[in-house]
Amino acid sequence: MHKIKSTLLIGFTLVCGLTMAANAQEEIFFIGEELGVGARAMSMGGAYVGVADDYSAMYWNPAGLGQLRRMEVNVGFSHNKFVNNAAFLGVNSKAEDTFTRLNSIGITIPVPTYQGSLVFGVGYNKVLDFDNRFKIYGDNDNWAYYQTWFNNTYFDFENEDGSFYFQETDINNNMFQEQSITEKGSENHFSFAGSMEVQENFFLGATVNFISGKNDYYMEFSETDKYELYNTVDTVFDTLYNEFNDIIVDTTMYYNNLDYWLFDQRVETKLSAVNLKIGALYRFGNTLRLGASIITPTTFKMTETFTENATEYLDNDEIITGDPITNKIEYKVKEPYAFHFGASLKLLNFLFSAGAEFKDWSNAQFLTDPSYGNESQMQINNRLEEDFKAVTKLRFGAEMYIPLIRAKVRAGYFTDPSPYRYTNIRPDKEYLTAGASLMLDKQVMVDLGYMIGKWKKETVDALTSNPDPSLYYTPVSENVTLQKIVGTLSIRF
Repeated sequence: MHKIKSTLLIGFTLVCGLTMAANAQEEIFFIGEELGVGARAMSMGGAYVGVADDYSAMYWNPAGLGQLRRMEVNVGFSHNKFVNNAAFLGVNSKAEDTFTRLNSIGITIPVPTYQGSLVFGVGYNKVLDFDNRFKIYGDNDNWAYYQTWFNNTYFDFENEDGSFYFQETDINNNMFQEQSITEKGSENHFSFAGSMEVQENFFLGATVNFISGKNDYYMEFSETDKYELYNTVDTVFDTLYNEFNDIIVDTTMYYNNLDYWLFDQRVETKLSAVNLKIGALYRFGNTLRLGASIITPTTFKMTETFTENATEYLDNDEIITGDPITNKIEYKVKEPYAFHFGASLKLLNFLFSAGAEFKDWSNAQFLTDPSYGNESQMQINNRLEEDFKAVTKLRFGAEMYIPLIRAKVRAGYFTDPSPYRYTNIRPDKEYLTAGASLMLDKQVMVDLGYMIGKWKKETVDALTSNPDPSLYYTPVSENVTLQKIVGTLSIRF
């Protein structure tokens, strides 16, 4: 078994790894789906800034905590189903996965006051999921194997006398490709919140969020000589000397007996941050409520650990493997201010709510050099300012109370527009929501929420496309469906 020098995989990284990293410069702000906390709020499309009268208020609008008159204990779980139908080279493939996690756990505690209200809350909330699945396969005439395993190296193998020999191949087409990607993880908030009624029906509140999370990305790619077109090995002697008349290269091995070539890459990203959400809410009797909140700019500390491996399996059972390449980088990014507005209207047994969230992504920045490619920190931030735009999410929800069975049914809708000004790297997204709740007794409430989002996107990968953009590229069309079920148990004392 041969063992190849580390410079080989470094050459590969220049072709493929940095292509992914260049996209990650921008995508790092938008990985995953932030769908919120609490089955009731989520089933109303997240239009909850103007409602916010339970534990989940510490996420949606902390001022709303002041409406609680009894202690509340909250426990919630979520179940995600992610389905990706991809079309590649005329072949349709399907990848799906499910993830069940704790969504929230915490407590709110009202403090007795002479007038008004004072309520504190503490809890753990999973607010964002990184779940993703992807799988494609098909016959492709691209250069992945040739370019990454051969064309980007100079001296491949070292002989015992210190000289080197080349390894080459003529394999550059008619290969069967397979690629799969699994991505999972979450962003979690450990939150402390408080709210007070500063004057009758006017509440102010704030939440301090200690943010942590991890995103685990794993990609596996293979090219196979499916049709047994390459099964020979040729040796050519062509001695090359250096200035001291020492032999540098005296042999070139043409490996054309490939069985299959395997490459895998893992990127583990850990994040941490602290931010502050400040909210206000005003009640016009029992009919109308208006709410607003602001999230301070959030500085995320990112730690990314890369690991890459490649192995070549030949028809004669020979295995050529590379030294694993690992790299670790740390950098900081800053998300801009976020402004949330909401209103709710209660009419008889019905509650209607609406909301909007505004964020100007052109103010996003890298605060330190991320060490990606050849771009400096200033160049990246200039590009972010040009590429990003301000976006507004719109949210709508409704709830109906059924007295006979002491239950409530809900429905909602919200938009999640792309922040990209010129490209469709991230598509516009829409979600439909629904849910119901049932009071088991005067103290115990069970809420269920359901959300479904669908979107389409087209991606181009350096492994499955020709590295020379003047020739051709092979896009992958993806149809993604994300379904989320949330169940919450609330106990009030």
